[in-house]
Amino acid sequence: MTFSIDDQLTWRVTPENPIREVDGMDWERCASLHNLITHLGWTGLGNLEAEMPRRTWWQSNITNESLEEEWSGRLSASLKLFLQTAYETPHENFFYYASGLNLPSRFYPGMHEQQGDTILSLYQMTNLNLSGHRDGLNFNQEISRAIFCSDILDSIATTNGRMEWDPLEVVLSAWLGLIDTGKVVAKAKGTSTRGPVECTPWELVPYSEHDLAHAVSSFNNLITRIECLLEDSSLHPLENADDQNRLELGLIPRDVLDSAGIPEGFIRQFLLQVRRPKKIKYVAPGLRLPNPDDFTPHPFQNFQQPMTMEYDDPVLPLPLFISEIKSSKPLFGYPFHEASDLSYGLWMEYCNKDAHHTFEDTCRLYLPFKIGANGFARLTDDSLIGENQEDHGMARPNGRENELYQPGYCHFIPWHGPQLGNVLELWANLVGLGEWRVGEEGVLGGIEKFREADTEEHSHKYQIFAQW
Repeated sequence: MTFSIDDQLTWRVTPENPIREVDGMDWERCASLHNLITHLGWTGLGNLEAEMPRRTWWQSNITNESLEEEWSGRLSASLKLFLQTAYETPHENFFYYASGLNLPSRFYPGMHEQQGDTILSLYQMTNLNLSGHRDGLNFNQEISRAIFCSDILDSIATTNGRMEWDPLEVVLSAWLGLIDTGKVVAKAKGTSTRGPVECTPWELVPYSEHDLAHAVSSFNNLITRIECLLEDSSLHPLENADDQNRLELGLIPRDVLDSAGIPEGFIRQFLLQVRRPKKIKYVAPGLRLPNPDDFTPHPFQNFQQPMTMEYDDPVLPLPLFISEIKSSKPLFGYPFHEASDLSYGLWMEYCNKDAHHTFEDTCRLYLPFKIGANGFARLTDDSLIGENQEDHGMARPNGRENELYQPGYCHFIPWHGPQLGNVLELWANLVGLGEWRVGEEGVLGGIEKFREADTEEHSHKYQIFAQW
């Protein structure tokens, strides 16, 4: 499918509609995506589309011949065309993480001045309390690539000479993806339930129905692929709706979750909605399905919140797919650092649902050994596990027990952990491709199988590629 200014379906960057090879920025596509986000914010507030102001950034900010001459000389030709086409934001904030295109006087704050005119802060970050020195979306004019920096000091890492930046249309497509999936929502005036006011009209929900559906379907696909490989016809995918309806749902009974104090939210709904396989025990090498005994009680059920968390709406760490191997030392940092004798495996991460940058569906794999020292295992951003991203020399890997599947540096929004649906989708692919063998109880091989992630032959098979 070829980009067409008249066909909105071609604007977003997708595998079917990749970036175009152009000289400089693909300004026409970027402006289309920018203006679409502007439109979604405007109409999300309850305004009529026909009444949306369509004054461009250039018309609003380049108001005399002197400014015209200065900024025509300082900006690349394609960036100038983008700013002559992109609308100014007519409401409070352009997007949840970006208040809008910066004023000319704010293109080069602080450390950006050291780069000359090459790197500018194109979009200002909203006033979220996530950093000490707010920055935003940076744009490199020489290579026409962009990257998000929550803090001005993030540029130490983003300019290390190894980190790949992305075309602006890729970033804007990722932001639209957050809107499309319901993770970021525009709310009409007076209807906001979460805030913060610093991001009006946008809200970020702890998890979206899309996030939950993706995790549930990825788990069910994983189970189905395991069952098919068991060569038991009674376990093969059921072909009609009546058979599908007879499938048993829920890994953990509702009353057990109630007794364990598992609050309403992502993990509770996941445990209630996924299929419960009849014979399968292991869904990954050495990692088993949870059972009611794991929740009576679960490890942090009686956790006493410290004063620093008294105003949080917490979702505590929860073991999901665990091994029989327990750690003799704490797996978690403060305030969970006093808990020991915890099982290695895939855990749901702590989150504060009241926080302004929260992903309730994030998880982390804790292994009883380090991965990464061989220099093959990669994070989502393609950096080496354990490398110092602020080091501008050659990357040096270091082994870590808990960084497989982690994102590294998040290019489009502030940092967040891997979402459960993406991990389960990867596991389903490893089973489907025959990389993980299957036996009577499910996936074969002990937890040592994960060492493959740090080998030249297998490392790419264990790497997650996230959308944002």
